[in-house]
Amino acid sequence: MKMLDGIRVLDLTMWAFCPSAGAVLAEWGADVIHIENPRNPDPMRLFGGGSLEPNGAHWFFKHYNRGKRAITLDLATPEGKEALYALVKESDVFLTSFLPNTRQKLGFDVDQLRAVNPNIIYAKGTGGGPLGPENHRGGYDGATWWHRGSLAQSVMNVTRTEVPSGMVGHGDGMSGLVLAGGISAALFHRLKTGEATVVDSSLLGTATWFNAPAIIGAVVDGPNAQMGKYIPREMGQWSGATYKTKDGRFIGLLHLGDHQHEFEDLCRHMNREDLIADARFGSPADRMANSGDLMVIMDEIFATKDFAEWKTILVTSKGVWAPIQSVEEMPDDVQVQANRMIRTVEYGDTSQPVVMPPVMFNEDSGPCNRAPDFNEHTDEVLRDIGGFDEAAIARFRAAGAVA
Repeated sequence: MKMLDGIRVLDLTMWAFCPSAGAVLAEWGADVIHIENPRNPDPMRLFGGGSLEPNGAHWFFKHYNRGKRAITLDLATPEGKEALYALVKESDVFLTSFLPNTRQKLGFDVDQLRAVNPNIIYAKGTGGGPLGPENHRGGYDGATWWHRGSLAQSVMNVTRTEVPSGMVGHGDGMSGLVLAGGISAALFHRLKTGEATVVDSSLLGTATWFNAPAIIGAVVDGPNAQMGKYIPREMGQWSGATYKTKDGRFIGLLHLGDHQHEFEDLCRHMNREDLIADARFGSPADRMANSGDLMVIMDEIFATKDFAEWKTILVTSKGVWAPIQSVEEMPDDVQVQANRMIRTVEYGDTSQPVVMPPVMFNEDSGPCNRAPDFNEHTDEVLRDIGGFDEAAIARFRAAGAVA
C-alpha cells in the first residue's frame, strides 16, 4: 500500500543510516531518488567487493537502497548545482547524511535549499545530534550507536564479559527507521499547517532511546537497578527463565504475572499435571516462594525432548514462550513467512533476501523492489522531473556533472 504515493524524496546520503531511512520511505510509496557523485559513488556500493556493474553492488547497498531511483550529480560543478536545484523545486523532502561544512560548501544546506523551495522538508541524520560541541563530528553505528550509546557496555554487564563484543543487530537500520518516522510526521505537519520543518535524528539519540530502561533505571534505582545488569539464573523466577532441551537448544518462557490458568495450561502441555496439585506451586505466591524448586523440575522436563519437539508441543499453549533461534532459522519461521518479513529480490541470475520494514499498512509492508544500478535513472529524472532536454543533459555530461 503506497501510503506516501506522490511524495518525492531527494536522497543525498551514503553508507547505511540515512540510506535506510530512504529505503523505508520507498517501501511506503515515496519516489526516492538516490544521488551519488559520478566519480565517487556511495561507498556502500563497493563495500566488500561490490562493483558498479549492473546488479554488482554489495548486498548491503541493495538492502538499504531497494525501491529507489539512482542518479549522479557532481555538486562541485555549477552544472551539478543547477540540476540539483531544479530537482529540489519539484521535491517534498531532502534527506542527507552529510555534515554542516560539506553541506554549506557544496550548496545544499538548509538555507540554500529553502531559497529554492521554501516548502521542502529538510531531513538530516548525524552521529551525535545537530547541537553541542561535537555536532561537526561524523559517526558510524559501530562507534556512536554501539559504543558511545551504552549498548556495548550493557552487553558486557549482562553477559559478564570483560571485552566489548561485536555489534548485535544494526544501529543504522534501527536509526533509519526512526528517521523515516520523523520525516512522515513532518509531512503530516506540513499538510495540516503549511509549515516545512527541519527533521533531525542521530545514531546517539536512537541508542539512548533503545537503551532507555537501563539508562533511567541506573539513575532512579542506582545500585539496585536490574535493567542492563547481570542477574544470576538462580536469582530469577521460573516464569522468565530459559530451559535447555535434550539436543542442547533453548526455550525461553516469559509468563509475566505468572497467571494461574497459564501455569496450569503449561503443566498440561508438558504432561505434568501433578505439578498443579503440588502445594509448593499452588498459587503465584507459592511459585514465587519456591521458584528454585520449580526451575529444577522444569530443567528436568525440558531435557527430555528435543528443541523441535518442544516447539510443536508448546505452539498451542496459552502463556508466552519463544524458541531461541539463530539468524539462519529466521527465514523459515512460520510467522516471518506468513507476514512476509523477509522477501527475495531478483538481480539478474542471482537473488537476495531482503528484510522488510516492521510496519504494515492494511497488512502490507511494501512492494520490495530492487535497488538501482549506478547512474541508472539520471537521464529520465533530469528530463521528467528537472525539465531538462537532451541538449542540457549532454551539456551536464560534457562538464562532468553527471556520469
